[in-house]
Amino acid sequence: MRKKVIDIWVILSIFIILILIAINIPYTTAEPYTEKEFYTETEPYTATQTYYEKESYTENIPLNNYTTSGWYLTDDRINDEFDLKVSVKNTGNASGEFWITFHVKSTNGSFDVTTNRTFLMPNGSYQFKQTFAGRFSYTSYKVYQTTREVTKYRDVPKERDITAYRDIEKSRDAVKQREIKLSLIERILEDKNLW
Repeated sequence: MRKKVIDIWVILSIFIILILIAINIPYTTAEPYTEKEFYTETEPYTATQTYYEKESYTENIPLNNYTTSGWYLTDDRINDEFDLKVSVKNTGNASGEFWITFHVKSTNGSFDVTTNRTFLMPNGSYQFKQTFAGRFSYTSYKVYQTTREVTKYRDVPKERDITAYRDIEKSRDAVKQREIKLSLIERILEDKNLW
C-alpha cells in the first residue's frame, strides 16, 4: 500500500509538473485592436478662376503731323475789318483734312469761327484766311486735323466657376489583428492586472 501511495504521489507530482509546464508553454493567438489609419482622399470643390479675354475697341488717333507758320494780321482800317492768316503744312506721310478755329476779340465783339476744311497731301501746305469786322484786339487759334481709326486690343478680366480637386487627409479607426505569444499563466496574470 505504501508503494501505491508513493506511486500516486509520483503520478500526482508528475501530473502537477506537467500541468505547470503546460501552463508555462507560450502559444500564439490573434487579438484584434484598433489603430488610427491616415489616408488621402481627393475632394472636389468650386473655385472662382480669373481669366482674360481680348476685347477690341476703336480709338481715334489724331495724326498730329503738321507745322504752322504762326499767324499774321492784315489790317484794313478803311473798311473797318482785318484778316487773320495761318499757314499749315502737313508734315506726315498720310493725307488728311485740316481746319482752324479762331477765337477773336475786336471792337465789334468776340467771335469763335471755324474755317472750312482743306484736304492736304503729305508735305502739302495751305494758308487759312478769315476776315473779321472791327479793329483787332486779341486772337487765339487751334489747328485740327482728321483722326485715324485704330483698332486696339485690351485684356478684360472675367471670372468663371470651375470644379477643382484637392487632397484632404482623413483618419479612421481600423480594426487590425496582432499575434500575441503568451503562456496560459501569463494570460491569467495579465487579465488580473486589468481588474
